[in-house]
Amino acid sequence: MGRSSSVITAQLIHPGVVQVRILTRVYGQAGKHWRRVLGGPNHGGYGRIFIERTGANQRRYENCYDSRGDYRGNPAINLDECPGAMFIWTGPKEADVEPICAVDNQKLGRELGHALRPYPQRKKIDLWEVVFRFL
Repeated sequence: MGRSSSVITAQLIHPGVVQVRILTRVYGQAGKHWRRVLGGPNHGGYGRIFIERTGANQRRYENCYDSRGDYRGNPAINLDECPGAMFIWTGPKEADVEPICAVDNQKLGRELGHALRPYPQRKKIDLWEVVFRFL
């Protein structure tokens, strides 16, 4: 099983483990943000990362709540959270939230979601581990 857009690929590398490869230069500020936050050893201290679609809206709200009013009315800015709301992780860190170009943020999020669509979560306990690689 594997799925790819032109610049993000997702491929099963072990049972239950998906490798996501992101060509970061295509995503401008969003690509730089994700590479900086997750590119180091142990995913930058986030540990093992899993797809967990259940609760994504609540996690997004909690991660971005404090900054939500700072950029209201500025359609060119989105708050990018990394790892994104569709993920949970084993490390003690909170999501890194940064104001970035809205187009870059939405493109990376849309294409990452599309690449991971073949890895469903039919029950809350169905977790796919994700290993990120940045090109």
